[in-house]
Amino acid sequence: MPARKLQTAPNGRPRSDAGSLGRGLAIIESLMEAARPLSLHEISESVGLTDSTVHRILQTLHDANYVLKDPSGKRYFASAKAMSPLTMYHPLHILRRDAFEPLRTLRMRSELTSSLVVFVGLERLVVDISGAFGVLTPYYETCLRNPLHVAVSGKLLLLSRSADERRELLGDGPYEALTPSTITDPAALEEELSEAARRGYSTNLDENFNGFSAIGAPVTCGPGQTLGCVMLAGASKEFSGAAMAQWSRALQEQARLISFSQGARAAYAMWHQ
Repeated sequence: MPARKLQTAPNGRPRSDAGSLGRGLAIIESLMEAARPLSLHEISESVGLTDSTVHRILQTLHDANYVLKDPSGKRYFASAKAMSPLTMYHPLHILRRDAFEPLRTLRMRSELTSSLVVFVGLERLVVDISGAFGVLTPYYETCLRNPLHVAVSGKLLLLSRSADERRELLGDGPYEALTPSTITDPAALEEELSEAARRGYSTNLDENFNGFSAIGAPVTCGPGQTLGCVMLAGASKEFSGAAMAQWSRALQEQARLISFSQGARAAYAMWHQ
């Protein structure tokens, strides 16, 4: 995956207002996305900065233990501190451990990929995935970037917001169509969300990609306290009516188990004091 370059001015040079912090973060991101240690010049090209500027920032990052050098001393890679900055006792790690068995249970019952997503403001953070061997498994970035109206996690995030907030997030419509099955009409989406609230789960049936579907249930820590959701995803051919009825019950059951866990309460408290 290519690194995200710094913003450039019309002459192609990096904007001076990016600042040292922005440059340092861009370098760390470039190293974290690389499949191998990178040379100074490779890093410079990936972030659009001069070799001298990158060398100076690398020295600071190295001194702070965010960047390390390979045995040759000529290539750099992200340190463990940069790749995994959370302690093992961080609420998200506790939540991951608490969700391990529910996710494994969902995967074994459905033979689909199960996952846990937490809502951090308007972002959807993937906390853990339990993939089924030999079955179509979705590729997730750390944060899900697909539009809210086409995703199970997005619909459940929208449900946790007021109608006015949903309109502000989505706009007036019609919404972007990614497939022929995408819901693009605002009234139709509101009807879909109302039905999801009534039945306790949401679906995405070929709405994001043709041939790929998902179903999910919210993880809540009390009335009006939505932490995120658990999901099952896989090939659309597996999503028959009978199967979805069975999976919806299993999802809600395991979502409740996660909801009452210590990790869920601790994670929710991080952003909702």
